[in-house]
Amino acid sequence: MAKNMGLGPLITNPNIVFKRKYRWTFEIKPYCKNQEIPTYFVKLASRPNLTIEETEINYLNGKMWIPGKGTWETITVTFYDLSDGGVGITSLYNWLATTYDFTDPIGLKQSSKIGTPGSGGYSCDGYLNLFDGCGTIMETWSLENMWPQAVNFGELDYSSSEEVTIEVTVRYSQVTYSNFCGGNIDPCCVGC
Repeated sequence: MAKNMGLGPLITNPNIVFKRKYRWTFEIKPYCKNQEIPTYFVKLASRPNLTIEETEINYLNGKMWIPGKGTWETITVTFYDLSDGGVGITSLYNWLATTYDFTDPIGLKQSSKIGTPGSGGYSCDGYLNLFDGCGTIMETWSLENMWPQAVNFGELDYSSSEEVTIEVTVRYSQVTYSNFCGGNIDPCCVGC
């Protein structure tokens, strides 16, 4: 029996919507002073990556592996570094300095508490939203207790016309995935 080599269902199924790499926003909502960092300052981001450890099982002359603990990996978010009159990019700098106050080289203060609404703290929540062509949210990744692990204020170059950017590597403790377009995720978990 010959295999149909065309795109078939991808073209003819009216329920299929391609997720596009350019329809997204990344929101950061710091708890300190309730200063949101506008989504239009974000140039580049990625969805979270999950790594699952492998546990090696040894017996006699053989080996096998089973899944172990899962770890959410850091992601890097690139921001446009703009002079905006103290609106959005100042909120980013405030959040970075709350985690590690690079503006005070002698004191080097550092917030000691995890972020909570209304009380400040070094962490905040981040939301990565993917949209369809009509502006409807297709999926949301909520990054909880997020904090900047590394900050790269970027290189400068006389021969380049590119904009100045800031790369922030963020660590977070928990991820919640919400799917608003398509079927529900229903893991098949089998116990004892």
